[in-house]
Amino acid sequence: MFKTHKYKIAFVALIAAVTFASIAAISPKEQPRQRNLKVLPKDISHDSLDHLMDYYKVALNVKCGYCHARSASNPKKPDMASDANPIKEVTRKMILMTNEMNDKYINSISHPTSDATPLQLVTCNTCHRGKAKPDVAAIKMHDD
Repeated sequence: MFKTHKYKIAFVALIAAVTFASIAAISPKEQPRQRNLKVLPKDISHDSLDHLMDYYKVALNVKCGYCHARSASNPKKPDMASDANPIKEVTRKMILMTNEMNDKYINSISHPTSDATPLQLVTCNTCHRGKAKPDVAAIKMHDD
């Protein structure tokens, strides 16, 4: 009797192993995200990149599709690596511009005292203030 149960347990275990192996073999593997980083650091972590993209969305009050083109295989999703949307290149130029302003101008201003408050860096929000296209007249009026 014990031998019969032993064979049943072995048979059930074998069926379970074959079932799990089959499921694993036919389950679609998640493809690594394609990256197309031309301005941002190539070694930026996935989490840091997501946080940065979230910041851009808030600063411009837009969604991912504002800069990213639609996927050819699934038009409901953006293709993050695609350069088909020309706004993406504008965004890259804006990133370079703010980096240059901060490096060349803001960071080079010396403080008269060592306890001075650091200068505010230029960010997307400096001009955009929650709008996809900054209102240049409002920026000029605000700074006067």
